[in-house]
Amino acid sequence: MQVTNTTCTVCRRNCFISVEHDDHEVFAVYGNSCHRGKEAAIEEALAKEKKFLGEIKIIGEKELLPVRTEGMIPKEKFAEAEEFCKNFRIPKPIRIGDILVENFLNTGVHLISLKTVS
Repeated sequence: MQVTNTTCTVCRRNCFISVEHDDHEVFAVYGNSCHRGKEAAIEEALAKEKKFLGEIKIIGEKELLPVRTEGMIPKEKFAEAEEFCKNFRIPKPIRIGDILVENFLNTGVHLISLKTVS
């Protein structure tokens, strides 16, 4: 059994929800204030893929650039994705939506910028 913790964004309450589950079955859900949050947390816990969100360093800047994948990637690639972003550097200028890495981690999905930096 494993526990997945998530912050629900279905409504404005931003509940911290814990889901006890294995690969196919949910045993318990704690912390939700509404049924929609419970369903969203279960979906998150059992999903095999999701969009990756991270930050990378901009050459010559202290500020980090928020990035995400254009599509879903396997959750088991997230540790590798974090390590990649930690070591990746990009020069300015960058526009929101720019493709920073094509075929990110051989997933067939691009890594894109979520911010414009001139």
